[in-house]
Amino acid sequence: MNEIKKIVRIVTNRVKKNVSLIDVVNNEDNPGKEQQLFNSIQSGVYTTDDDAAFGMYGTNGTDQRYRMLKSRLRTKLNNLLYFADFNDSRGNISFPFEQECHSHIFRAKILYKEGEYELAEKSIKKALTISKESEFTDLTLIGLKMLRIIYSESFRPNHLRKAIGQIKKFEVINRLEEESLDVFYLKWMQLGKSVHSRKVHLESTIKAVEVLKKLWEKGGSYALFENYYRLRLWTNELLGDYSSVVAITEEAYDLVNKGAVNPLRFDMRHHVYTRTYACLRAKDYDKGIKYAEEGMNHISRSSRNWFSHMENYVLLALHNKNYLLADEVINQVTRNPYVDKISTQSKERWELYKGYLYFIMPDRNVEDVLSFKDIYERLPFYSQDKQGFMVAILILEFMDFLKKDRLDLALTKLPNSERYIYRYLNQNPESQREKLFLKLISIIVQCSFNPDMAAKKGKRYLERLKITPEPGDAFAEVEIVPYEQLWDILMGFMTNAHVKLDFARK
Repeated sequence: MNEIKKIVRIVTNRVKKNVSLIDVVNNEDNPGKEQQLFNSIQSGVYTTDDDAAFGMYGTNGTDQRYRMLKSRLRTKLNNLLYFADFNDSRGNISFPFEQECHSHIFRAKILYKEGEYELAEKSIKKALTISKESEFTDLTLIGLKMLRIIYSESFRPNHLRKAIGQIKKFEVINRLEEESLDVFYLKWMQLGKSVHSRKVHLESTIKAVEVLKKLWEKGGSYALFENYYRLRLWTNELLGDYSSVVAITEEAYDLVNKGAVNPLRFDMRHHVYTRTYACLRAKDYDKGIKYAEEGMNHISRSSRNWFSHMENYVLLALHNKNYLLADEVINQVTRNPYVDKISTQSKERWELYKGYLYFIMPDRNVEDVLSFKDIYERLPFYSQDKQGFMVAILILEFMDFLKKDRLDLALTKLPNSERYIYRYLNQNPESQREKLFLKLISIIVQCSFNPDMAAKKGKRYLERLKITPEPGDAFAEVEIVPYEQLWDILMGFMTNAHVKLDFARK
């Protein structure tokens, strides 16, 4: 059932709207068995084989009739994959060109088998026009090798010699691309396997980047550039060198504009995200905000990429203390009709962004947008995969109580913070900034919310916080508002409130 559910999802999301799903003529009033099974899987009525078999035949998943029905449906679904449409904002920008090339080549093979050499040649030439413009070396070679056969069998020596010459040229590029892919995928596997593997193989990856650069300079194709570009980006992200990442993306953008890198293959959406995120991590907020605004022209508002981009945008605004801009970005997200389609985890992050913004803005209230009680009920409190999320919640709730002079409630949050430090942060060397800031919160309480005492006692921890860098991308948990900035805000609240010791102890 899992296999067929996956194919149902793909054909539902990807098959062109003018192609009937399953039946040649979709009879809504009296659908056939395959259509009934498809509809029920699509709508979530059937989630297991036993559910489907019982619904269709009143038996279980071993029933032969059901197994044959599922087999027929699977065959029809697989045939529909030929009609998958990637001409939208979700897919890789170059895949439609690749898909069209494959279609022309497939038709040419059928025509060739039928002896229609002239028609086959026309179809191959259409494929070659696209493959050469888009720099698909492997598809270009397939097309040229088909022409070699056609020209040989139709006795056209001049055309044959020309095709052979082109084959030799593209075979040289193809060998370089294969060598590049061998290097790239080996390093991609090593870096993606685990945090330990990344650390072990990082030095050799730096050398591999230079190998890929030389291969690109030698062959010049887009595939060679992409392997070099992607591994170079990831290596610098792992090193935490985001200023270099910004420079690399700017260099790539210039190469595209100059025509040195194929614009049909260069995914501007990924470029926009990478560049703005790098500006955020490099603390180059003004440049990042500029790029974020420009980047909105390249990303459809209906795509998940748009919401990911807007996360970078709002964080840039918050880190730059441009709270009115942050408010506008959040409002744009809220007004987007596609917001309901993003993941639950993404929605949770947007709740937090708005909560932090409302905490900072003097005329706003965190409780207007965030219910801490609901968050704690919906999430296990100690959750490794939600570590950054939970730290952000603990900090925000404590600060919100402090802002409202609810010191009695703020005190109740301290034990949770201390337990969280002990349970997770002490064991994770990449969480030093979180640990230091939670320690500063503990000092505030120890000093009975006296700002002068807290500033004096917390000075050494604050200095350590300032020199402790954020972890590289392998461990990244971007602070919604930098901890140094939050500390200044907390000190301001305590100073303005003139909190007295005896009141704090009540």
